[in-house]
Amino acid sequence: MKRYKPAKVPVLLTMVFVAALFYVLYRALGYLDEYIPFSAKYLQLSAEIAGAVVCVVLLPIYYFNTFYTVSSKVVTARTGIIVTAKQLMPVSSVKSVTVIQVPFGNILGYNFVILNAQGTNLIIPFILKKDAKEIADIVNNAIRNRSSSEKTEKEAP
Repeated sequence: MKRYKPAKVPVLLTMVFVAALFYVLYRALGYLDEYIPFSAKYLQLSAEIAGAVVCVVLLPIYYFNTFYTVSSKVVTARTGIIVTAKQLMPVSSVKSVTVIQVPFGNILGYNFVILNAQGTNLIIPFILKKDAKEIADIVNNAIRNRSSSEKTEKEAP
């Protein structure tokens, strides 16, 4: 059983994006100062605090709480900040594996592995390219072994 973590670069880029978004909100609220002089400062302060909490507290906690484990029998995904979710998918129910690799996926880590089963799927996001390939190989080997054993069982009288 091997354990995988999401890539660090997407988390850092998300932090930068969220910080930029809250900065734009802060600046936009500054224009309200002409119309609502007293309240605009409190709204700006609220935007600063919310941005800091999201970037400094919530995103790092989400990153540290997220991990994926893969074995030849089961794939597990655990995510969440306050309320954690644990998803289990037996490899025996996986019908196909899809690996989505983006340009510069080696550097950015914006690669995804999608395990498709009948009626559901398990998405493993923001994984390094080598980890995505390794997960796909483990699950594909388990699928091949399962299908070859099913063929031999059907051929035997």
